[in-house]
Amino acid sequence: MYDNVFCGQAYLDAVTQNKIQQNDILLMLLIDGAQLYKSKDSDCWIYIWIILNLSPEYHYKKKHVLPGAIILGPKKPKIIDSFLFPGLHHLSAIQREGLCIWDASQDHEFISWLFLFLTCADGPGLLTLSNFIGHQGKNSCRMLCPLNGHRKPSVPQYYPVFLKPDNYNIRGCDYPDVNVYDIGPSNSHIYIQCLLHLLNSPTQRVYKIRCLETGIVGPSILLGLQPELIQGIPEVFSSEMMHLTGANMATLWLDLWRGKFNCAPMDNQANWDWAIFKDIATWEAHGHAVAACRMYLPGSFDSAPRDPSLHANSWYKATEYITWIYSLCPALLYGILPKCFWQDFCKFVAGLRIMAQYSITPSQLQCACQLIAEWEPGFERIFYQCRVDHIPFICPCVHLTCHLALEATHVGPPICSSQWTMERTISNLGQEIRQPSDPFSNLVQQGICCCQVNALKAMIPHFDPPDNVSPHTSADLGNGYVLLAKRDKHLTTVHGDDARVIADYLGLPHTPKIHCWACLRLPNGQIAQSEYQELQRTPEDIRMARNVKVCQSLKMILTLICDTIRISFNGGDRIMEVHYFTRLAREVDDWHDANEEQNAQDRLQFVDVALVMLYSNTHPHLLEWLYGVLASCMKLGEESLQMIKITDIQSVVAMIPHHPVIHGVAEDRYFLAEKTGMDIAHFGSENKED
Repeated sequence: MYDNVFCGQAYLDAVTQNKIQQNDILLMLLIDGAQLYKSKDSDCWIYIWIILNLSPEYHYKKKHVLPGAIILGPKKPKIIDSFLFPGLHHLSAIQREGLCIWDASQDHEFISWLFLFLTCADGPGLLTLSNFIGHQGKNSCRMLCPLNGHRKPSVPQYYPVFLKPDNYNIRGCDYPDVNVYDIGPSNSHIYIQCLLHLLNSPTQRVYKIRCLETGIVGPSILLGLQPELIQGIPEVFSSEMMHLTGANMATLWLDLWRGKFNCAPMDNQANWDWAIFKDIATWEAHGHAVAACRMYLPGSFDSAPRDPSLHANSWYKATEYITWIYSLCPALLYGILPKCFWQDFCKFVAGLRIMAQYSITPSQLQCACQLIAEWEPGFERIFYQCRVDHIPFICPCVHLTCHLALEATHVGPPICSSQWTMERTISNLGQEIRQPSDPFSNLVQQGICCCQVNALKAMIPHFDPPDNVSPHTSADLGNGYVLLAKRDKHLTTVHGDDARVIADYLGLPHTPKIHCWACLRLPNGQIAQSEYQELQRTPEDIRMARNVKVCQSLKMILTLICDTIRISFNGGDRIMEVHYFTRLAREVDDWHDANEEQNAQDRLQFVDVALVMLYSNTHPHLLEWLYGVLASCMKLGEESLQMIKITDIQSVVAMIPHHPVIHGVAEDRYFLAEKTGMDIAHFGSENKED
């Protein structure tokens, strides 16, 4: 199972080579720019440290995030190395001398060495740390892989295309097709050789030529650290999953569907069958369909996507893009996007959903690798079509997707080294600014206060309240399951089908009186609501959270037929709609005690259950035909009512109405939408009272 950086080959090799020892501290550096206000220049840059020794569910918490520096605006700094230097110089000094730590529990001192294991940044932020050539260079890959880009005639920008364009003979780019399986990241030894080759350039002209060849423009500031206490360049740079999925790829799909790329004179946009939203009416209808999904999306999905036809170009959030593109579009584009383009998109979504998981099994990783390796050449064939004028369709994010599976084997799941924590830290610090007339000074002060508070909590644990404190009106069921108010004040008698189902479950001739509970907190941090709770709200206030996934995950069966992937499913989850949660009491049959009256309460055994209504099994044709990304079900009605154990509930999901035409017949169905990367949905924030 890949569920941490310690599962990756990079960490295991470092331990084997004795670079990392038992008491050493692994660090991750994250840097990003922030815009404090929408209406005026207010750029500032922030970098933070994360201690990877802590479990992922803890090292993303606010109390464990260590602000490193805040680089004030309102303009972007010209030479950002000068601002990074003090913090990195301090780290380098500690790496030389070691960090002396007193272990209070053992009452002894030891020396710990700080190992910089990963750095995480978006495209512009990465250039400040790496001194690479940038995303428009001939070798633009942040992994410095051997793939060289192609460019259009008389245009300086390069694009990472695997397939050589037809009738293409531009000097310096005229090389044959590249197999997606032949690419792989560079390593620190090759990087050092390329850097020395660059620095030994005798003239400025030779220097520019070698920059183009190597993808490097100068030495990285990270070379100032102790070489035995850093993973190496470019291995230290992560692929940055958040911006890849929530910004770059999402924007690329949107630009393709809306036909936003420049159309060359020899091309005809009318032949762009994939540009389904170039018609304003179709685009607005899709926007209304996206907005209509809001009430069906649980609150744990974060911000529900707004109408993209109105808001996609104005501060649309990464979480909105991810929910819209990867959860809603596979169903909403059914019958709208032509079949070949729709299947290609679903294949990408299937691979990306696996790579967005916090825990990835080896079989899932193999499946994702195969899906992405098939998707990328297929994407080029149907969009780029080996045409010179279509080269800009292949953005760097398309190529970066191909590195995700390999990175998981190297440093663990990509989502464990993404920018989500950085974005949340920026949000937290920005919300704490109290004086808008002097925002930057106040932001710095909040960063200092955060460091001081975190240090006090670390030194004096009594200052830190315990995690997962449940409200006094709750009922802790163990293993992370907690029933939450509201609850019936008095015992209630149920009637009809509910009474029959409960009586059958208990094996009694009559139905006992029960207390109905409204909410359940799951171990993953989600709050499952119930129909009992949600029907008391107005429709505009509902974020439906009463649909749950029960039992084990869908079992994927991966088979290769003529080098083509086929995924089928067996066993599988059942999706259910919760009517209410309750605690049923049944007497223990073999109870024996002299004082029957005093121990009457002890004779009761509580069974924590939920009354649910089933959805049908997913439509097998849609599920397997679209690589498992479109699970479409039907409601089975009151006759499917049954009781289930609360501990069988795995997660809260969305079931959204749709009306697909299957075999020429329109059906009223519901499609499943799960939160991408659900395992870390609650990471990075402090638990609050529910």
